[in-house]
Amino acid sequence: MMRTTLSKGLYNSYLVGKQKVPVNIQQYADDTVFVGEASWDNVFVMKAMLRGFEMVSGLKINFSKSSVGIFGADTNWVLDAAHFLKCRQMEIPFQFLGIPLGAKSSSCLVWEPLIKKFESKLPKWKQRALSMAANVTLINLVLTALPIFLLSFFRIPQKVAHKVRSLQRNFLWGGSQDLTKIAWVKWKDICLPKELGGLGIKDISSFNAALLGRWLWALASTQDQLWAIILISKYGGWADLNNGSDTPWHSHWWKDIRKVSK
Repeated sequence: MMRTTLSKGLYNSYLVGKQKVPVNIQQYADDTVFVGEASWDNVFVMKAMLRGFEMVSGLKINFSKSSVGIFGADTNWVLDAAHFLKCRQMEIPFQFLGIPLGAKSSSCLVWEPLIKKFESKLPKWKQRALSMAANVTLINLVLTALPIFLLSFFRIPQKVAHKVRSLQRNFLWGGSQDLTKIAWVKWKDICLPKELGGLGIKDISSFNAALLGRWLWALASTQDQLWAIILISKYGGWADLNNGSDTPWHSHWWKDIRKVSK
């Protein structure tokens, strides 16, 4: 249905970058995102497509869980569009697949939920009599694993990295949120591999750089995929990473990738 609508020119896609790459619909599992120009023609077509989907499939769309939003346009227009579609107005930034889109990587909105997850885990663990080996295991399997999704997309601010290290260090040596224990070994030595005398705990900043570095590898090896084509069209791809400079229209995510690249 969407393909037929696009081929007939009824729905106007959003054109990205110098090469005007069309972006119109993205799907992941049971989530669907329509992307297009902010026009009433698109709103009417979107409503018709959703209604057509209901009639063909026999399924019902939960409009109370759906939302519509816009970047860089009149707020009143969004309210009218949301009322017509019978859905909510989407606030910017917004959450999609666990990532706060439209937020700065240094924003509390991004990292505060992670710190709260850390702090909610620790009191439960401190109620048990755990050995040093158990503490190391919990740090590696839980505290290091919790932020992987965020760390693979955002560059962690130093103050947040320091907070995470403090929570990990204090837990390792048997402390709690109310009681700080003495750290008898430098954290840098703790993070060394076991064969080099460390405990194999990942340093959060180095781990973050490694995860962001995977985008560089992916950009070089999969340039035929839509996300890579968009980056090349909007920023210039590898040419901008190696020789370009930050500009106001660069996203915070791309600036972080450029820092990792350099």
